[in-house]
Amino acid sequence: MSTVSFAFLLFFCVTLSVYYVFPAQYRWTVLLAGSIFYFWKSSGSWLLLVFLGICLMNCLAGIGMGKLMRAEKMRKVRAVYTAAVVVDVAVLILYKDSDFFHAHLAAPIGISYFTLILIGYLTDVYWGKFHAERNFLKFTLFTGYFPQLSSGPFVKYDITGKELFQPHIFDFEKIVSGMERILWGFFKKLVIAERLGVLVSTVYGDCQTYSGFYVLTAVCAFTLQLYADFSGAMDIALGVSECFGIGLPENFRTPFYAVSIQEFWRRWHITLGEWLREYVFYPVQRSRFFSGLRRWCRKRWGKNFETKLNLPLYLGLFITWFLIGFWHGGKWNYIWGSGLYYWLLITLGEILAPVLGKLVCMLKINTDCWSWKFFQRIRTGILFTFGLSFFRAESVHAGIALWKSAFSVNNPWILFDASLYDLGLDRQDFSVLIYALMLLFAVEHYKNRFDIRQKLAEQNYLFRLAVVLAMVLCVVIFGKYGANYVASAFIYEQF
Repeated sequence: MSTVSFAFLLFFCVTLSVYYVFPAQYRWTVLLAGSIFYFWKSSGSWLLLVFLGICLMNCLAGIGMGKLMRAEKMRKVRAVYTAAVVVDVAVLILYKDSDFFHAHLAAPIGISYFTLILIGYLTDVYWGKFHAERNFLKFTLFTGYFPQLSSGPFVKYDITGKELFQPHIFDFEKIVSGMERILWGFFKKLVIAERLGVLVSTVYGDCQTYSGFYVLTAVCAFTLQLYADFSGAMDIALGVSECFGIGLPENFRTPFYAVSIQEFWRRWHITLGEWLREYVFYPVQRSRFFSGLRRWCRKRWGKNFETKLNLPLYLGLFITWFLIGFWHGGKWNYIWGSGLYYWLLITLGEILAPVLGKLVCMLKINTDCWSWKFFQRIRTGILFTFGLSFFRAESVHAGIALWKSAFSVNNPWILFDASLYDLGLDRQDFSVLIYALMLLFAVEHYKNRFDIRQKLAEQNYLFRLAVVLAMVLCVVIFGKYGANYVASAFIYEQF
Protein backbone atom coordinates (compact mmCIF):
# COMPACT_ATOMS: atom_id res chain seq x y z
CA MET A 1 0.00 0.00 0.00
CA SER A 2 1.86 3.06 -1.27
CA THR A 3 1.64 6.14 0.94
CA VAL A 4 0.75 8.27 -2.09
CA SER A 5 -2.25 6.13 -3.00
CA PHE A 6 -5.91 6.90 -2.39
CA ALA A 7 -6.16 3.65 -0.42
CA PHE A 8 -3.53 4.85 2.05
CA LEU A 9 -5.20 8.23 2.47
CA LEU A 10 -8.51 6.51 3.20
CA PHE A 11 -6.80 4.12 5.64
CA PHE A 12 -5.04 7.03 7.35
CA CYS A 13 -8.23 9.09 7.73
CA VAL A 14 -10.18 6.15 9.17
CA THR A 15 -7.37 5.26 11.58
CA LEU A 16 -7.01 8.88 12.69
CA SER A 17 -10.74 9.22 13.30
CA VAL A 18 -10.97 6.00 15.32
CA TYR A 19 -7.79 6.93 17.21
CA TYR A 20 -9.27 10.08 18.72
CA VAL A 21 -12.65 8.42 19.43
CA PHE A 22 -11.02 5.75 21.57
CA PRO A 23 -10.29 6.44 25.27
CA ALA A 24 -6.87 8.08 25.55
CA GLN A 25 -5.21 5.24 27.48
CA TYR A 26 -6.17 2.68 24.79
CA ARG A 27 -5.37 4.71 21.68
CA TRP A 28 -2.14 2.79 21.14
CA THR A 29 -4.27 -0.29 20.34
CA VAL A 30 -5.72 1.57 17.35
CA LEU A 31 -2.20 2.20 16.10
CA LEU A 32 -1.38 -1.48 16.62
CA ALA A 33 -4.43 -2.63 14.65
CA GLY A 34 -3.68 -0.10 11.91
CA SER A 35 -0.03 -1.17 11.72
CA ILE A 36 -0.92 -4.87 11.45
CA PHE A 37 -3.51 -4.09 8.75
CA TYR A 38 -0.98 -1.95 6.85
CA PHE A 39 1.63 -4.71 7.04
CA TRP A 40 -0.87 -7.33 5.86
CA LYS A 41 -2.03 -5.20 2.91
CA SER A 42 1.57 -4.47 1.91
CA SER A 43 3.14 -7.91 2.37
CA GLY A 44 0.42 -10.56 2.68
CA SER A 45 -0.54 -13.08 5.35
CA TRP A 46 2.57 -15.28 5.25
CA LEU A 47 5.05 -12.41 5.64
CA LEU A 48 2.87 -10.95 8.39
CA LEU A 49 3.35 -14.22 10.29
CA VAL A 50 7.10 -13.97 9.67
CA PHE A 51 7.06 -10.44 11.07
CA LEU A 52 5.11 -11.46 14.18
CA GLY A 53 7.49 -14.39 14.70
CA ILE A 54 10.49 -12.06 14.56
CA CYS A 55 8.80 -9.71 17.05
CA LEU A 56 8.04 -12.60 19.42
CA MET A 57 11.60 -13.90 19.31
CA ASN A 58 13.09 -10.48 20.07
CA CYS A 59 10.52 -9.71 22.77
CA LEU A 60 11.29 -12.99 24.55
CA ALA A 61 15.03 -12.41 24.13
CA GLY A 62 14.75 -9.01 25.80
CA ILE A 63 12.67 -10.40 28.67
CA GLY A 64 15.10 -13.31 29.06
CA MET A 65 18.09 -10.98 29.21
CA GLY A 66 16.36 -8.93 31.89
CA LYS A 67 15.76 -11.98 34.08
CA LEU A 68 19.34 -13.19 33.63
CA MET A 69 20.70 -9.74 34.47
CA ARG A 70 18.75 -9.69 37.73
CA ALA A 71 20.25 -13.10 38.50
CA GLU A 72 23.70 -11.70 37.57
CA LYS A 73 24.29 -14.43 34.98
CA MET A 74 26.09 -12.18 32.53
CA ARG A 75 27.60 -14.98 30.46
CA LYS A 76 24.11 -16.28 29.66
CA VAL A 77 22.92 -12.71 28.99
CA ARG A 78 25.69 -12.36 26.42
CA ALA A 79 24.75 -15.71 24.85
CA VAL A 80 21.06 -14.79 24.53
CA TYR A 81 21.92 -11.35 23.12
CA THR A 82 24.37 -12.78 20.57
CA ALA A 83 21.96 -15.51 19.45
CA ALA A 84 19.08 -13.05 18.98
CA VAL A 85 21.22 -10.58 17.00
CA VAL A 86 22.58 -13.40 14.81
CA VAL A 87 19.02 -14.51 14.03
CA ASP A 88 17.98 -10.92 13.19
CA VAL A 89 20.98 -10.46 10.88
CA ALA A 90 20.38 -13.86 9.26
CA VAL A 91 16.72 -13.00 8.60
CA LEU A 92 17.71 -9.63 7.11
CA ILE A 93 20.30 -11.21 4.81
CA LEU A 94 17.95 -14.04 3.87
CA TYR A 95 15.14 -11.76 2.77
CA LYS A 96 16.83 -8.52 1.78
CA ASP A 97 20.33 -9.32 0.55
CA SER A 98 19.56 -12.63 -1.11
CA ASP A 99 20.70 -11.26 -4.49
CA PHE A 100 24.24 -11.09 -3.11
CA PHE A 101 24.11 -14.89 -2.78
CA HIS A 102 22.16 -15.39 -6.05
CA ALA A 103 18.86 -16.20 -4.34
CA HIS A 104 15.56 -14.36 -4.69
CA LEU A 105 12.94 -14.07 -1.95
CA ALA A 106 10.01 -11.71 -1.48
CA ALA A 107 10.80 -9.55 1.54
CA PRO A 108 8.39 -8.24 4.21
CA ILE A 109 7.84 -4.51 3.94
CA GLY A 110 10.33 -2.51 5.98
CA ILE A 111 12.51 -5.49 6.94
CA SER A 112 15.71 -3.43 6.53
CA TYR A 113 14.30 -0.95 9.03
CA PHE A 114 12.60 -3.04 11.67
CA THR A 115 15.46 -5.57 11.96
CA LEU A 116 17.97 -2.80 12.70
CA ILE A 117 15.50 -1.20 15.10
CA LEU A 118 15.23 -4.54 16.91
CA ILE A 119 19.02 -4.98 17.03
CA GLY A 120 19.32 -1.49 18.51
CA TYR A 121 16.60 -2.31 21.06
CA LEU A 122 18.32 -5.55 22.15
CA THR A 123 21.68 -3.79 22.36
CA ASP A 124 20.24 -1.07 24.60
CA VAL A 125 18.68 -3.71 26.85
CA TYR A 126 22.02 -5.56 26.93
CA TRP A 127 23.79 -2.33 27.88
CA GLY A 128 21.25 -1.73 30.64
CA LYS A 129 19.87 1.53 29.22
CA PHE A 130 16.28 0.49 30.02
CA HIS A 131 14.21 -2.53 31.03
CA ALA A 132 12.82 -4.82 28.34
CA GLU A 133 9.21 -4.36 27.24
CA ARG A 134 7.15 -7.25 28.61
CA ASN A 135 3.92 -6.53 26.73
CA PHE A 136 4.14 -8.32 23.36
CA LEU A 137 1.43 -6.15 21.78
CA LYS A 138 3.22 -2.93 22.72
CA PHE A 139 6.48 -4.41 21.53
CA THR A 140 4.90 -5.26 18.16
CA LEU A 141 3.60 -1.71 17.78
CA PHE A 142 7.06 -0.28 18.51
CA THR A 143 8.60 -2.58 15.90
CA GLY A 144 6.03 -2.09 13.14
CA TYR A 145 4.57 1.41 13.69
CA PHE A 146 3.13 1.97 10.22
CA PRO A 147 4.16 5.60 9.44
CA GLN A 148 7.86 4.74 9.70
CA LEU A 149 7.71 1.11 8.66
CA SER A 150 8.41 1.30 4.92
CA SER A 151 11.11 3.99 4.68
CA GLY A 152 12.13 4.87 8.22
CA PRO A 153 13.28 6.84 10.09
CA PHE A 154 15.04 4.55 12.58
CA VAL A 155 13.56 4.94 16.05
CA LYS A 156 14.72 4.09 19.57
CA TYR A 157 12.55 2.49 22.22
CA ASP A 158 13.50 4.85 25.05
CA ILE A 159 12.36 7.85 22.98
CA THR A 160 9.75 7.01 20.34
CA GLY A 161 8.76 3.67 21.87
CA LYS A 162 7.62 5.29 25.10
CA GLU A 163 5.78 8.05 23.25
CA LEU A 164 3.64 5.54 21.33
CA PHE A 165 1.82 4.48 24.48
CA GLN A 166 1.18 7.89 26.01
CA PRO A 167 -2.45 9.17 26.07
CA HIS A 168 -2.17 11.87 23.39
CA ILE A 169 -4.99 14.38 23.38
CA PHE A 170 -6.66 15.85 20.30
CA ASP A 171 -4.66 18.88 19.13
CA PHE A 172 -6.14 20.66 16.10
CA GLU A 173 -2.97 22.65 15.39
CA LYS A 174 -0.82 19.53 15.43
CA ILE A 175 -3.15 17.79 12.99
CA VAL A 176 -3.18 20.78 10.64
CA SER A 177 0.60 21.04 10.83
CA GLY A 178 0.94 17.32 10.15
CA MET A 179 -1.41 17.57 7.17
CA GLU A 180 0.66 20.43 5.76
CA ARG A 181 3.79 18.31 5.97
CA ILE A 182 2.03 15.37 4.32
CA LEU A 183 0.94 17.67 1.49
CA TRP A 184 4.51 18.92 1.00
CA GLY A 185 5.67 15.30 0.82
CA PHE A 186 3.06 14.58 -1.86
CA PHE A 187 4.28 17.63 -3.81
CA LYS A 188 7.90 16.44 -3.71
CA LYS A 189 6.98 12.92 -4.75
CA LEU A 190 4.29 13.44 -7.39
CA VAL A 191 5.22 16.78 -8.93
CA ILE A 192 9.03 16.56 -8.79
CA ALA A 193 10.34 13.03 -8.20
CA GLU A 194 7.94 11.28 -10.61
CA ARG A 195 8.82 13.67 -13.45
CA LEU A 196 12.53 13.38 -12.85
CA GLY A 197 12.12 9.60 -12.71
CA VAL A 198 10.85 9.53 -16.31
CA LEU A 199 13.93 11.36 -17.57
CA VAL A 200 16.33 9.28 -15.47
CA SER A 201 14.84 5.94 -16.49
CA THR A 202 15.01 6.85 -20.19
CA VAL A 203 18.72 7.69 -20.13
CA TYR A 204 19.84 4.96 -17.74
CA GLY A 205 17.87 2.46 -19.80
CA ASP A 206 19.74 3.34 -23.02
CA CYS A 207 22.91 5.31 -22.33
CA GLN A 208 24.37 4.30 -25.70
CA THR A 209 21.67 6.23 -27.52
CA TYR A 210 21.48 9.03 -24.98
CA SER A 211 25.16 9.80 -24.45
CA GLY A 212 27.22 12.87 -23.61
CA PHE A 213 25.28 15.63 -21.91
CA TYR A 214 22.18 13.43 -21.79
CA VAL A 215 24.02 11.27 -19.26
CA LEU A 216 25.25 14.25 -17.24
CA THR A 217 21.70 15.61 -17.15
CA ALA A 218 20.28 12.27 -16.01
CA VAL A 219 22.95 11.82 -13.33
CA CYS A 220 22.14 15.24 -11.84
CA ALA A 221 18.42 14.57 -12.23
CA PHE A 222 18.70 11.33 -10.25
CA THR A 223 20.27 13.13 -7.30
CA LEU A 224 17.34 15.55 -7.25
CA GLN A 225 14.88 12.70 -7.80
CA LEU A 226 16.25 10.67 -4.90
CA TYR A 227 16.20 13.68 -2.58
CA ALA A 228 12.64 14.69 -3.53
CA ASP A 229 11.49 11.07 -3.30
CA PHE A 230 13.18 10.11 -0.03
CA SER A 231 12.68 13.39 1.82
CA GLY A 232 9.10 13.40 0.52
CA ALA A 233 8.58 9.97 2.06
CA MET A 234 9.96 11.32 5.34
CA ASP A 235 7.63 14.33 5.21
CA ILE A 236 4.64 12.01 4.80
CA ALA A 237 5.81 9.65 7.56
CA LEU A 238 6.55 12.43 10.05
CA GLY A 239 3.40 14.32 9.09
CA VAL A 240 1.17 11.27 9.57
CA SER A 241 2.78 10.54 12.93
CA GLU A 242 2.43 14.17 14.00
CA CYS A 243 -1.32 13.92 13.41
CA PHE A 244 -1.38 11.15 16.04
CA GLY A 245 0.60 13.40 18.40
CA ILE A 246 3.75 11.26 18.09
CA GLY A 247 7.07 12.79 17.08
CA LEU A 248 9.49 10.89 14.87
CA PRO A 249 13.16 11.90 14.50
CA GLU A 250 14.13 14.05 11.52
CA ASN A 251 15.97 12.21 8.75
CA PHE A 252 17.10 15.18 6.62
CA ARG A 253 18.55 18.59 7.46
CA THR A 254 19.15 20.52 4.22
CA PRO A 255 21.97 18.17 3.07
CA PHE A 256 22.94 20.24 0.03
CA TYR A 257 24.16 22.97 2.36
CA ALA A 258 26.93 20.63 3.52
CA VAL A 259 30.51 21.73 2.82
CA SER A 260 32.04 18.24 3.03
CA ILE A 261 31.06 14.63 2.46
CA GLN A 262 31.28 14.01 6.22
CA GLU A 263 28.82 16.82 6.91
CA PHE A 264 26.61 15.73 4.03
CA TRP A 265 26.07 12.32 5.62
CA ARG A 266 25.32 13.97 8.95
CA ARG A 267 22.46 15.75 7.17
CA TRP A 268 21.27 12.90 4.88
CA HIS A 269 19.54 9.79 6.26
CA ILE A 270 20.44 11.08 9.72
CA THR A 271 18.94 8.23 11.75
CA LEU A 272 20.79 5.54 9.77
CA GLY A 273 24.09 7.34 10.42
CA GLU A 274 23.28 7.68 14.11
CA TRP A 275 22.34 3.99 14.33
CA LEU A 276 25.59 2.88 12.70
CA ARG A 277 27.71 5.17 14.85
CA GLU A 278 26.08 4.03 18.08
CA TYR A 279 25.72 0.30 17.39
CA VAL A 280 28.57 -0.44 14.95
CA PHE A 281 31.35 2.17 14.78
CA TYR A 282 31.76 2.97 18.50
CA PRO A 283 31.48 -0.67 19.69
CA VAL A 284 34.01 -1.69 17.02
CA GLN A 285 36.40 1.02 18.17
CA ARG A 286 36.04 -0.19 21.78
CA SER A 287 36.61 -3.85 20.83
CA ARG A 288 39.64 -5.83 21.98
CA PHE A 289 41.05 -6.08 18.46
CA PHE A 290 40.92 -2.33 17.88
CA SER A 291 42.42 -1.63 21.32
CA GLY A 292 45.32 -3.87 20.32
CA LEU A 293 45.58 -2.15 16.95
CA ARG A 294 45.86 1.26 18.66
CA ARG A 295 48.63 -0.06 20.91
CA TRP A 296 50.47 -1.39 17.86
CA CYS A 297 50.10 1.97 16.06
CA ARG A 298 51.49 3.83 19.10
CA LYS A 299 54.56 1.58 19.18
CA ARG A 300 55.16 2.07 15.45
CA TRP A 301 54.33 5.78 14.99
CA GLY A 302 54.29 7.23 18.52
CA LYS A 303 51.58 8.71 20.73
CA ASN A 304 50.35 11.07 18.02
CA PHE A 305 49.82 8.34 15.42
CA GLU A 306 46.30 9.66 14.76
CA THR A 307 47.83 12.67 12.98
CA LYS A 308 50.03 10.44 10.80
CA LEU A 309 48.08 7.31 9.89
CA ASN A 310 45.01 6.57 11.99
CA LEU A 311 44.51 2.94 10.97
CA PRO A 312 41.87 2.15 13.65
CA LEU A 313 39.73 5.03 12.41
CA TYR A 314 40.06 4.10 8.73
CA LEU A 315 39.37 0.42 9.35
CA GLY A 316 36.37 1.22 11.56
CA LEU A 317 35.02 3.53 8.87
CA PHE A 318 35.57 0.82 6.25
CA ILE A 319 33.47 -1.66 8.22
CA THR A 320 30.75 0.94 8.78
CA TRP A 321 30.55 2.10 5.17
CA PHE A 322 30.65 -1.45 3.83
CA LEU A 323 27.64 -2.24 6.01
CA ILE A 324 25.85 0.89 4.76
CA GLY A 325 26.30 -0.30 1.19
CA PHE A 326 25.37 -3.88 2.02
CA TRP A 327 22.28 -2.70 3.90
CA HIS A 328 21.02 -1.00 0.75
CA GLY A 329 21.06 -4.32 -1.12
CA GLY A 330 23.10 -7.34 -2.04
CA LYS A 331 24.63 -5.84 -5.19
CA TRP A 332 28.10 -4.41 -5.65
CA ASN A 333 26.82 -1.18 -7.17
CA TYR A 334 25.07 -0.50 -3.83
CA ILE A 335 28.13 -1.51 -1.82
CA TRP A 336 30.27 0.86 -3.87
CA GLY A 337 27.81 3.63 -4.78
CA SER A 338 26.36 4.13 -1.29
CA GLY A 339 29.18 2.74 0.82
CA LEU A 340 32.83 2.23 -0.01
CA TYR A 341 33.03 5.19 -2.41
CA TYR A 342 32.20 7.56 0.44
CA TRP A 343 34.57 5.70 2.77
CA LEU A 344 37.32 6.35 0.23
CA LEU A 345 36.48 10.06 0.01
CA ILE A 346 36.31 10.51 3.78
CA THR A 347 39.53 8.54 4.37
CA LEU A 348 41.42 10.49 1.73
CA GLY A 349 40.04 13.69 3.22
CA GLU A 350 41.39 12.72 6.66
CA ILE A 351 44.81 11.71 5.28
CA LEU A 352 45.21 14.77 3.05
CA ALA A 353 43.75 17.29 5.53
CA PRO A 354 47.19 18.58 6.72
CA VAL A 355 48.43 18.99 3.12
CA LEU A 356 45.23 20.72 2.00
CA GLY A 357 45.36 22.99 5.04
CA LYS A 358 48.89 24.09 4.16
CA LEU A 359 47.84 24.64 0.54
CA VAL A 360 44.96 26.87 1.62
CA CYS A 361 47.34 28.92 3.78
CA MET A 362 49.95 29.14 1.03
CA LEU A 363 47.37 30.37 -1.50
CA LYS A 364 45.93 32.75 1.13
CA ILE A 365 42.39 31.54 0.55
CA ASN A 366 39.76 33.23 2.70
CA THR A 367 37.78 30.30 4.09
CA ASP A 368 35.26 32.53 5.90
CA CYS A 369 33.75 34.15 2.81
CA TRP A 370 30.53 33.17 1.06
CA SER A 371 32.23 32.21 -2.22
CA TRP A 372 34.44 29.60 -0.51
CA LYS A 373 31.42 28.03 1.21
CA PHE A 374 29.61 28.03 -2.12
CA PHE A 375 32.56 26.27 -3.79
CA GLN A 376 32.64 23.66 -1.02
CA ARG A 377 28.91 22.98 -1.39
CA ILE A 378 29.17 22.59 -5.17
CA ARG A 379 32.21 20.31 -4.80
CA THR A 380 30.40 18.17 -2.20
CA GLY A 381 27.30 17.95 -4.38
CA ILE A 382 29.33 16.82 -7.40
CA LEU A 383 31.15 14.14 -5.39
CA PHE A 384 27.88 12.87 -3.93
CA THR A 385 26.22 12.83 -7.35
CA PHE A 386 29.05 10.80 -8.88
CA GLY A 387 28.62 8.10 -6.23
CA LEU A 388 24.85 8.03 -6.76
CA SER A 389 25.34 7.37 -10.47
CA PHE A 390 26.64 3.89 -9.58
CA PHE A 391 23.90 3.49 -6.97
CA ARG A 392 21.27 4.00 -9.70
CA ALA A 393 23.00 1.83 -12.30
CA GLU A 394 22.15 -1.87 -12.57
CA SER A 395 25.73 -2.86 -11.73
CA VAL A 396 29.22 -1.43 -11.28
CA HIS A 397 29.94 -2.42 -14.89
CA ALA A 398 26.84 -0.55 -16.04
CA GLY A 399 27.96 2.49 -14.05
CA ILE A 400 31.34 2.46 -15.78
CA ALA A 401 29.63 2.11 -19.16
CA LEU A 402 27.40 5.05 -18.24
CA TRP A 403 30.39 7.32 -17.65
CA LYS A 404 32.15 6.10 -20.80
CA SER A 405 29.03 7.11 -22.69
CA ALA A 406 29.02 10.49 -20.92
CA PHE A 407 32.44 11.37 -22.35
CA SER A 408 32.08 9.64 -25.71
CA VAL A 409 30.54 12.70 -27.39
CA ASN A 410 30.43 16.45 -26.77
CA ASN A 411 26.86 17.63 -27.35
CA PRO A 412 26.10 20.55 -25.00
CA TRP A 413 23.55 21.94 -27.46
CA ILE A 414 21.02 19.35 -26.29
CA LEU A 415 20.57 21.49 -23.19
CA PHE A 416 19.31 24.42 -25.26
CA ASP A 417 17.39 22.97 -28.19
CA ALA A 418 14.37 20.68 -27.96
CA SER A 419 16.42 17.44 -27.60
CA LEU A 420 15.55 16.92 -23.91
CA TYR A 421 11.89 16.65 -24.87
CA ASP A 422 12.71 13.23 -26.36
CA LEU A 423 13.31 11.81 -22.85
CA GLY A 424 9.64 11.37 -21.98
CA LEU A 425 8.82 14.86 -20.72
CA ASP A 426 7.26 17.47 -23.02
CA ARG A 427 7.66 21.23 -22.82
CA GLN A 428 4.83 21.59 -20.29
CA ASP A 429 6.33 18.91 -18.04
CA PHE A 430 9.69 20.64 -18.09
CA SER A 431 8.09 23.97 -17.25
CA VAL A 432 6.24 22.46 -14.29
CA LEU A 433 9.43 20.71 -13.17
CA ILE A 434 11.55 23.86 -13.29
CA TYR A 435 9.03 25.92 -11.31
CA ALA A 436 8.59 23.09 -8.79
CA LEU A 437 12.36 22.79 -8.31
CA MET A 438 12.59 26.55 -7.80
CA LEU A 439 9.96 26.28 -5.06
CA LEU A 440 11.81 23.33 -3.51
CA PHE A 441 15.11 25.24 -3.47
CA ALA A 442 13.43 28.31 -1.97
CA VAL A 443 11.83 26.24 0.80
CA GLU A 444 15.17 24.50 1.50
CA HIS A 445 16.91 27.87 1.70
CA TYR A 446 14.46 29.39 4.14
CA LYS A 447 14.11 26.16 6.12
CA ASN A 448 17.77 26.61 7.00
CA ARG A 449 16.82 29.85 8.74
CA PHE A 450 13.47 29.23 10.44
CA ASP A 451 10.57 26.79 10.84
CA ILE A 452 8.39 27.44 7.79
CA ARG A 453 5.30 25.69 9.13
CA GLN A 454 5.55 27.67 12.35
CA LYS A 455 5.75 30.90 10.35
CA LEU A 456 2.74 29.78 8.32
CA ALA A 457 0.83 29.01 11.52
CA GLU A 458 1.41 32.59 12.69
CA GLN A 459 -0.37 34.04 9.63
CA ASN A 460 -4.04 34.88 9.28
CA TYR A 461 -6.38 31.92 8.81
CA LEU A 462 -7.46 32.92 5.28
CA PHE A 463 -3.86 33.29 4.10
CA ARG A 464 -2.92 29.92 5.56
CA LEU A 465 -5.97 28.31 3.93
CA ALA A 466 -5.08 29.88 0.58
CA VAL A 467 -1.55 28.47 0.74
CA VAL A 468 -2.81 24.99 1.59
CA LEU A 469 -5.44 25.04 -1.16
CA ALA A 470 -2.83 26.23 -3.67
CA MET A 471 -0.59 23.29 -2.75
CA VAL A 472 -3.51 20.86 -3.02
CA LEU A 473 -4.31 22.18 -6.50
CA CYS A 474 -0.64 21.90 -7.50
CA VAL A 475 -0.52 18.25 -6.46
CA VAL A 476 -3.88 17.39 -8.06
CA ILE A 477 -3.28 19.27 -11.33
CA PHE A 478 0.47 18.90 -11.81
CA GLY A 479 1.10 15.54 -10.13
CA LYS A 480 2.68 13.07 -12.55
CA TYR A 481 0.17 10.21 -12.68
CA GLY A 482 0.31 8.98 -16.26
CA ALA A 483 -2.07 6.63 -18.02
CA ASN A 484 -3.59 3.89 -15.84
CA TYR A 485 -1.78 5.38 -12.86
CA VAL A 486 -0.66 3.08 -10.10
CA ALA A 487 0.99 4.81 -7.16
CA SER A 488 4.73 4.32 -7.53
CA ALA A 489 6.62 3.02 -4.56
CA PHE A 490 9.12 5.31 -2.94
CA ILE A 491 12.71 4.50 -3.89
CA TYR A 492 13.77 3.72 -0.33
CA GLU A 493 10.87 1.31 0.24
CA GLN A 494 12.98 -1.32 -1.55
CA PHE A 495 15.82 -1.05 0.97
